[in-house]
Amino acid sequence: MNRKVIAGSALSLLVLSAGYLGGSYYAGQAVETTMLKQHDWISKLPYFIVKSHQYQRGWLSSTETTTLQVNPELYRFLLEKEGEKLQMFEVTYTNHVQHGPLPLLGQFNPLPYKAVVRTEFKYSEDTQKFLAKFFGEQKPISIENRIAFNDDGVMKITVPSFDYEEALSGVKAKWQGLDATLDYGGDFNRVKFDATIPGLSGEAKNKGSFALKGLSINLNQSKGANGIMIGSNIAKVAQFDLNMLEGNPLKLQLENLMYQGKVSEAGEFINGSAQLDLSKLLLNDKPYGPAVLIAEANHLHGKTLAKISDEVTLLQKQKLTRDQLTEALTKLAKIHGLPLLKNDPEFAIKKLEVKLPNGQIHFSGSVGLKGFVEADLDKPVDLVKKLDAKADFAIPRKVVETLVMWQARNMFSGSNGDAGDVNHADIDFLAAQFVEGQINKLADQNLIRVNGELLSAKASLKGGKFILNDIAVPLPWEQQAE
Repeated sequence: MNRKVIAGSALSLLVLSAGYLGGSYYAGQAVETTMLKQHDWISKLPYFIVKSHQYQRGWLSSTETTTLQVNPELYRFLLEKEGEKLQMFEVTYTNHVQHGPLPLLGQFNPLPYKAVVRTEFKYSEDTQKFLAKFFGEQKPISIENRIAFNDDGVMKITVPSFDYEEALSGVKAKWQGLDATLDYGGDFNRVKFDATIPGLSGEAKNKGSFALKGLSINLNQSKGANGIMIGSNIAKVAQFDLNMLEGNPLKLQLENLMYQGKVSEAGEFINGSAQLDLSKLLLNDKPYGPAVLIAEANHLHGKTLAKISDEVTLLQKQKLTRDQLTEALTKLAKIHGLPLLKNDPEFAIKKLEVKLPNGQIHFSGSVGLKGFVEADLDKPVDLVKKLDAKADFAIPRKVVETLVMWQARNMFSGSNGDAGDVNHADIDFLAAQFVEGQINKLADQNLIRVNGELLSAKASLKGGKFILNDIAVPLPWEQQAE
């Protein structure tokens, strides 16, 4: 009886082991297809050039090694110098792929996955020595990608914290780490990304310091019917401090900066909006804010936007000079951009308000195009008649005076910020007189309105008629006709 039990148990164990090994081998075949699909997606991005790629599939696990080069066309115009070889930037990483169906069973995690992938980066010797100064024996970055059987995945990205100090130079740096999660669809048509950076600060003796606190990024997008990623994204900074001691000293403190972006779809059209909010800004102890900027772009032809995006990606992969790139973009706009103009696009700054020590700046404006046809490109008068634009702004007189004073001081100052034999008080007086004279001239011509200490203007252009401060202003061709 005992022999039968033992034999039955051994047979069951053998069947289970064979089943698991078979399932793991099958999962290995399936996950190779998934990993190659992800590699193909990366290779099509305009940011990288694939230098080498290898995939070695085993029974229970596999290994994928890839070397990527940052596309030099992205930074050529910034770093390239005549007679010098352009620097190339490469990174090599190895993906250690643990096959399913239970790849985390060794960690007492019974959840089934097609695979769990851990990424290991390889650095040059010099780079490794440099990173070791900050991270010591810690891995500078850790990535784990858990892939479900439907190819959806969740990727965890972490960068450990460090506290660095050089006693001789007085340089200090403190990094509080990064935690990020990327939740994506297997076909890459859905992306949700969340990242938090608690803080980063640095200090250089007798030079200055900076501190960043509470940075977070949230993105939630999916591909719409027109081929454009739609959804929302948010970025926040709780506080940023900067204190520059050398040259022209600068002290800046920023509080509660937030960006919110949204892209939506309405039939064959795309609508987008962006909002920037700032609670407070201290610049050399002078308070600015709150401030808000709201901008919109509406009724943009979706298929055209998707086509332009694809064409720009192809251009970024080509080795073009500055002139060739300009020519290619111009050609692209003429060939693929016309449907944007033909579908009544609208652009607007819905609101721009900034509170200043001497008052508040206000601006709003919009421009739209109605009934555009290709022939209008050869008839500027007809094109202007199809524009519908308006603008409204108000700004304190003192702000204009201050800006002119700063410009005047820079004109008369040397490279070290010293005004030499010219007194700042004299410069400020002359600048104030200049501003006063110009304001009076503009007011006499009804180009601006003066309401005490506030300067304002309002204008509109519709049906070929230009109205400025409620007065019709003839356009150049109307003046010629008269």
